Amino acid sequence: MKGNVLGDIRAEQDQNMLDTAFWESADYKSLLESYDRPIVVGRRGTGKSALAYRLSKHWSSKPKTLALSISPEEEQVIGLRDIFEQFGEKYLHIKAGTKMAWRYAIYMEILVELVGHYKYKNNVDISQVRDHYTSWGSRRQSISTKIRKKLKSVLNESDSPQSRIADLSDNLELDLLEEVLLEALEKSEVQYVVFADRLDEGYSPDNLGVGIIDGFIQAAIDIKSRMKEKIVAFAFVRDNIYRAISKLDPDFTRNIEGQTLRLHWDEYNLFNLVCFRLKSAFNCEHENSVRIWNHYAAKELKGREGFRLALKLTLYRPRDILVLLNEAFLKANSNDRNQIILEDIEYTAKTISTNRLNDLHKEYEYIFPSIEEFTKSFYGCASEISVRDAKPLIDNVLSQDRFERRKQQDIFIFSDSRQVLQRLYSVGFIGIHNEQSASFVFCHDGKDPDREFSEETRILVHPCYWLSLAIGKSGIKLEEAEEIHDEYEIEITSESKAIRNRRIESLVQELHEIKEGREGAYDFESWCMNAIKIIFAGTLCNVEAHPNKNALQQRDIVATNLEESKFWKRVFNDYKTRQIIFEIKNYKEIGAVEYRQLNSYLSNDYGSFAFIVTRALNNNLEKGKELNWARELYYEHKKIIIVLSYKFIEKHLKKLRNPQKHDALDKELNSLLDTYVRRYFPNKCK
Repeated sequence: MKGNVLGDIRAEQDQNMLDTAFWESADYKSLLESYDRPIVVGRRGTGKSALAYRLSKHWSSKPKTLALSISPEEEQVIGLRDIFEQFGEKYLHIKAGTKMAWRYAIYMEILVELVGHYKYKNNVDISQVRDHYTSWGSRRQSISTKIRKKLKSVLNESDSPQSRIADLSDNLELDLLEEVLLEALEKSEVQYVVFADRLDEGYSPDNLGVGIIDGFIQAAIDIKSRMKEKIVAFAFVRDNIYRAISKLDPDFTRNIEGQTLRLHWDEYNLFNLVCFRLKSAFNCEHENSVRIWNHYAAKELKGREGFRLALKLTLYRPRDILVLLNEAFLKANSNDRNQIILEDIEYTAKTISTNRLNDLHKEYEYIFPSIEEFTKSFYGCASEISVRDAKPLIDNVLSQDRFERRKQQDIFIFSDSRQVLQRLYSVGFIGIHNEQSASFVFCHDGKDPDREFSEETRILVHPCYWLSLAIGKSGIKLEEAEEIHDEYEIEITSESKAIRNRRIESLVQELHEIKEGREGAYDFESWCMNAIKIIFAGTLCNVEAHPNKNALQQRDIVATNLEESKFWKRVFNDYKTRQIIFEIKNYKEIGAVEYRQLNSYLSNDYGSFAFIVTRALNNNLEKGKELNWARELYYEHKKIIIVLSYKFIEKHLKKLRNPQKHDALDKELNSLLDTYVRRYFPNKCK
């Protein structure tokens, strides 16, 4: 058995698993659905690089869409520091200068790609930007190297930092580049999606280091509006850097906060992620996640409760659970077993607990320099204590005056132990007991420390740190940990999930305000467009109004079938349909006119399959004219038109708020198609 049976924790070394066993989490779906939140924030090990890889692959497969990945190496980012220092020492100056530099770099990378593309090169007015193109450098060179070279050629050392920043846009001819690029992209009818990952490589937690990344984030946000979404850039940023930006950038709330998606993992998503990988790694034939897990877990680890036992030793991050289970399977294999047991988890739990605590210290040492001293103050204490009992532990550190400068300054900033507990809660070290749900709530979304603590508030040190800090008692057994907390559930707060749910709720509410009939026809078409984009994200792309000369009278939508699920593969294989039409009718009853109109569209890439979306209350075909016309179209032309109720679309929108079955929509559509073939269109006797 190989060392990492469930895959490598580094995304760049884990492409096989990412290709064959990628779990499409709610966050992944959100990023597919819109460009509203191009700044993706997550702690170490939350899958930022994996997301960047899969999103890039997804958009690369879409027609009229090209993907560009930017992943600077450590030495390259370090090499940028000396040239960016010419923008001065003030944070706002650094941010302003680096923002323009990154914007120029992204434009140039896309320009080079376009000029080198056999199909699009003639759409680029190269005569206007030839000097930029020829001086930028080859594709083999890193983007950081090319930025350094360019800035050296345009920055005047005799100028002040303010003058360099003021002249930079003109020196780089950013307006001209934007004009040429936008014209070329519009002529080519193509969109570029840029993915910037590993921005923390070579990161230093000072004004310059934070400003370099803040500049890239601001550039990514600006490009989307400046280029009319012909270029969209996503930046994947670590939580500690994001917090540093929020602390240093006075424009953070206005420019960045509303553009951010925080990565969130819960038990449901992590369980399915692990089971997907188990299925792929061992070629398991089971489909149900619980059956897959039980096939490779024994005794106390069986079932979701067993998985939860292992999960409590993690920070609800993919990296944590994969490291834990990789080591467990390696231990099981050394004992000639193909199932893991509790002892296999225990064998590696102490080391992993120590690593998680070290990760926490490294992650937040810049914005919380004294974090190591405060977490160490809990060494050997009970796992669950009241605020009253925790305060002396904290006060002991607050009273010290023996630490190195940065730690001591940070300690002096705190006015009392409650502020420290709030900060420890905000980084996920402790959780707070929720009386209503009888559970402990842990914050892993980087929210501000806004919880209030009374003397009686019960707090719990996160179980993943217990073994490292000898909490509870020395050498505590995992089964004992489970017994202590068998009456509790550990909740993980989710900011991104709340944002997603509010968006869905708003769309559902909008539907209820649309009047049936001609008056609400265009509103209903618009609503269907948004809803179809969301519920079919990842399986259908390029969802847009169906191109037609009579567009003012149009009530239909077209989308490209990516064959990314069993149902859509069936539609393509059986009905040769690449372009899926949704005919939108803002009324209940349909007949000959609707079927004839849709029949006229179905040829070539539009195949022999389509939908009609109506205001009917269910998907059933009414006996009589509706059923007769559907049958005539099938028997005479071998075409299937399925009627979808708006209630069906609304139902699956609502399901996205708390998805229990990842493929529920796919299965229901497959069943609906079976109903048409078997019940509505029975074989005719010859």
